Amino acid sequence: MVKGSPKNRQEVPRMGNPTTLRAIQLVQLPYSVKPILDITDSLLTSSTNPYKMRRFEDITHISVHHSAVEGGTPEGYARAHVNTNGWGGIGYHIVIKGDQIYQTNDLLTFSYHTSSNNAYTVGISVSGDLSKRNLTSQERECLYAAIMTVRSIFNIPVENVMGHNEYPNNNTACPCISMNQVRADLKDLDMKLKYMGSSESKRKNAYAIANQILYMYNMAQGSDGNAEWALNKIIQLEPKMKELGLL
Repeated sequence: MVKGSPKNRQEVPRMGNPTTLRAIQLVQLPYSVKPILDITDSLLTSSTNPYKMRRFEDITHISVHHSAVEGGTPEGYARAHVNTNGWGGIGYHIVIKGDQIYQTNDLLTFSYHTSSNNAYTVGISVSGDLSKRNLTSQERECLYAAIMTVRSIFNIPVENVMGHNEYPNNNTACPCISMNQVRADLKDLDMKLKYMGSSESKRKNAYAIANQILYMYNMAQGSDGNAEWALNKIIQLEPKMKELGLL
């Protein structure tokens, strides 16, 4: 039994939880990735065997996958899952393809991706065969961005981010990556985000901003092209300074 699953934890009811989670927005990250695209409505679903929905408080884990094929698309996975597997729609809630994160299901959809463990998991899949190659840097950044976002929504601890093959009753190599490394990297991201919000980080950023403005002001005292450029850059700050009540 998976630690922390609904079967072995005391459920604490929450008030005002959402009944749908579409068009999710990226959480703050120490790096930049493209916004998540919600393409759920464009994907094939079954009209005769639709997926059911779950409660917000049921979600406690994330299940990481790879598609096991190269060149696949969310649309293709949806067709295969409906027409071949007989499912209600695509199994994954989120698909990573290259440098793009796609939301492919409402996060509360009871979809099929991790046998016997779908009731409490959000399925995130990297499009590709990771048994034959490593994650690219873009795929890893997008995967971590998606995981961090889902963790933020449901308050999921790092230890509850597991590979498909780490769940009971799932005899598979999927996702074919080191989940220990993934969890270690997620812990590092947690620390970076904590530092980004700390007073020490804010003081460091404030010093860098003030130092750069002073540098450009000194440059603007000259008479060459650089002086004109620096002056124009400083003047561009005027509207924001007024907005903040600093002018």
